[in-house]
Amino acid sequence: MNSPSKPSETQIQMPETTKATANDSVTMSGPLVSHSGAAADFLATHGLKTRRKSDPISAFLRLLCIVSSITAIAFMVSAHSSGSVPIYGFNLQVDSKWSFSDSFEYLVGVSAAACAHSLLQLLLSVAKLWKGIPVIPSRNHAWLIFAGDQD
Repeated sequence: MNSPSKPSETQIQMPETTKATANDSVTMSGPLVSHSGAAADFLATHGLKTRRKSDPISAFLRLLCIVSSITAIAFMVSAHSSGSVPIYGFNLQVDSKWSFSDSFEYLVGVSAAACAHSLLQLLLSVAKLWKGIPVIPSRNHAWLIFAGDQD
């Protein structure tokens, strides 16, 4: 049996790690990291508002989503086709329209729902930009918006 003063061969000694102190600075960056530390203190003392660069971009992307949804709805609703199919010497008239198919009606409804959701999110984003507060204040809020965008 090994004595406590003598290490066995199976024991591994890990290198010592240093703990971060108050003087050490660790910075993180990204769209979901809030402004804190010296930069935020400087901006707060000088009366400047902190705004992430991605906030106006997200509002612009919402606007693009609304435009694309409205374009998709307009194309689907106005689409129709007619023609004739010759079968054994008889010409049969064939008409197709978006309202003749349940699946196209579903697509129009989903596009309308996506447009309404994007419009709501755009209005909320613009209101927050106008007030000068972050559009996405926390990581949980970002995940909530991401889940809502999955329609």
